[in-house]
Amino acid sequence: MPADLDALAERVLRQNWREGVRRDGTPYGYTCPAPGRYKHQWHWDSCFSAIACARVDPARAREELRTVLRGGRADGFLPHTAFWGARAGWRRAPLYATDRVLGNLRTATIGPPLLAFAWERVALASPDDPAFAGEAVAALAAHHDWLERERDPDHDGLISILLPDESGLDDSPKYDAVYGRFAHYKPGYVVMVERCRRLRWDSRAILARYDEQVEDVLVNVANALSLRALGRLSCDPTWTLRAKRVEAALLDRCLDDRTGLFLDLAGRDERPVRVSTWSSLAPLALGDAVPEAIRRRLIEEHLLHPRRYAAAFGIPSMSMDEPTFRSGWDGFRTWRGASWINTAWLLVPALDELGYHDAGERIVASLVAATRRCGLREYYDARTGVGYGARDFAWSALIADLARDRIA
Repeated sequence: MPADLDALAERVLRQNWREGVRRDGTPYGYTCPAPGRYKHQWHWDSCFSAIACARVDPARAREELRTVLRGGRADGFLPHTAFWGARAGWRRAPLYATDRVLGNLRTATIGPPLLAFAWERVALASPDDPAFAGEAVAALAAHHDWLERERDPDHDGLISILLPDESGLDDSPKYDAVYGRFAHYKPGYVVMVERCRRLRWDSRAILARYDEQVEDVLVNVANALSLRALGRLSCDPTWTLRAKRVEAALLDRCLDDRTGLFLDLAGRDERPVRVSTWSSLAPLALGDAVPEAIRRRLIEEHLLHPRRYAAAFGIPSMSMDEPTFRSGWDGFRTWRGASWINTAWLLVPALDELGYHDAGERIVASLVAATRRCGLREYYDARTGVGYGARDFAWSALIADLARDRIA
């Protein structure tokens, strides 16, 4: 049992906790991703933080997920970012994808829809509150109905993102050609936000008018994971059938026979994005919903390939043979090659399931070594293990889960 990692994870999760009552009377409690740098609540950050916290403080983990729901709207929309104790400052507010420049409670954009998936994981760790599993079924159902209605207008089973940060991968190089001058780290991003505001963030209108859109593999994997979890939470097989529809669309439309990778589809003509990032491997998290031969090819030809994803530390956020690969710090741009702990947490179980135990042990051991040397950082250099980005980064507490029963 890695007691030092458990202690580190608990310390960071507790010190990053924020709670209070918003001026409109809404109570909140969530894990700040990183003090100072990321003070608001991000959807998938809170999902990962709640999963990590479930072993430390299940009551707080439950409150975190309830707060994600409170940050949304009655129609089922859940935001990428919710502003609780502190509003977005005037310097940053123009860069947030919000309804207006100031005075917002939330962004008008989504994040990877992992809430139902996280809800089930936290419910399993909450025997003291058996009602928690079912208490949000109606709200979670409304959220997934909203996603299908507003983000899948062509009814092909795949939901779309409007802005690159809706996937959580912000400025991944896979978006460079798709968004061009509107990329997350370029000045044109503000222009793209403003044109969405002019259309009142009407997803269907934006998708019909502009080519800067992506049916993103990672986002749809998150959707499928949550739909399956919602099926189990609700005991309603309709949600499982909807998950199977998403999985079938990923296999039929995103799987590239030539490379064995799952590729995003960009623009209204849905052209494949031929850049290998960890998103292309994300369907490994779907387990046997993806045929074993396809999963083994992803693992053997990519995840364990020494020139692609078999880095010295963790799983790099893009293939090392891509020309835009950067293994560590790249200004304030991220997801361009560095290794993140949530990536390994999602993908390593597939190695265990298919018998690649030594590879899983190697990946986890490398991240444990990086964590013990640098602490819980936002991300780590895939070649040297040096930690970069924010310090005391909350979701990196998942390393304790990864290391449990593996590392001494």
